[in-house]
Amino acid sequence: MSPVKPETGPKRVPVADRLALLLDVFSPWDGISLSYRQFAAALGGAVTEAAIKKWPHREKFPADVARLIVTRAKELGIPDVTLEWVLWGEGLGPKKGTKKVPQQAQQHEHQELAASISEALRTDLAHNEFGQWSSVEVQRTLVWSLKDLARRLWVLRFPMSETFKLTDEWGTKIGLPSRSLASAPGPDDFSAAPPATPQGR
Repeated sequence: MSPVKPETGPKRVPVADRLALLLDVFSPWDGISLSYRQFAAALGGAVTEAAIKKWPHREKFPADVARLIVTRAKELGIPDVTLEWVLWGEGLGPKKGTKKVPQQAQQHEHQELAASISEALRTDLAHNEFGQWSSVEVQRTLVWSLKDLARRLWVLRFPMSETFKLTDEWGTKIGLPSRSLASAPGPDDFSAAPPATPQGR
């Protein structure tokens, strides 16, 4: 019998490789990476050179440092340094030799993206050919999906208070539990799956 092959999931970048990339993309010089001491200085002195030297031997970056790295990358206009990539190696991440993007151009691009997402949702959710909105299943799916999105973006430091307020109001009307923003999950809790019920729904 042939051995069972494990399913191949998304390829994750090891911490040491992620750190090497960060040393490169944070560098102001072409072809020259930052030293650990220089990287610590680039992060505003919130971490030490000694701490950075230990990171390649860890399974993941500390969560508070990961958020600091992402925030600093945005401030410097370094694209594709996401929290998911820094923490877990998920996604494409930055490329070696990436050039910094002017902050104003980056901000305009983000505003356009938010507007296009809003318009696409408005168009799709306006569709009600067969009276889908009368279905509790559809309403629950929408509320849980929006809550999941809001929690993920809240972790990335978007306020999301209006989205939480909206989904809590909708959820209350159809009998779903609500949770205030103050008790929203921590940085490592991305799950927004509805709790199990006796009916398994």
